[in-house]
Amino acid sequence: MKLSGAPKQVVWAEKVRKDRLKVWQETSPEIFKAVESIVTQETSADWWISYKDKGLDVVCKHLLGGSLQRPSVVRGKKTDPALKKSDNKGKFQGTRK
Repeated sequence: MKLSGAPKQVVWAEKVRKDRLKVWQETSPEIFKAVESIVTQETSADWWISYKDKGLDVVCKHLLGGSLQRPSVVRGKKTDPALKKSDNKGKFQGTRK
């Protein structure tokens, strides 16, 4: 799909897009397969440049309407969304291993 934007941006974004698609596919093949058709439809050169260093987790949050204000997510940490902050008071005050 042809990208839109300023000519120099388009040239740069085409390289970024090729790299990002390859990295995302190699690092998260199952997730990439699920969102590939949506991501590959993105035609804005500016979008590809903005996401040039982002992982697939950040892109998925964007696609699902999540906030990109906090892209530095602790990787590998799983939390139960049913837990509330008030339920955790005093439980995790030990040292990290």
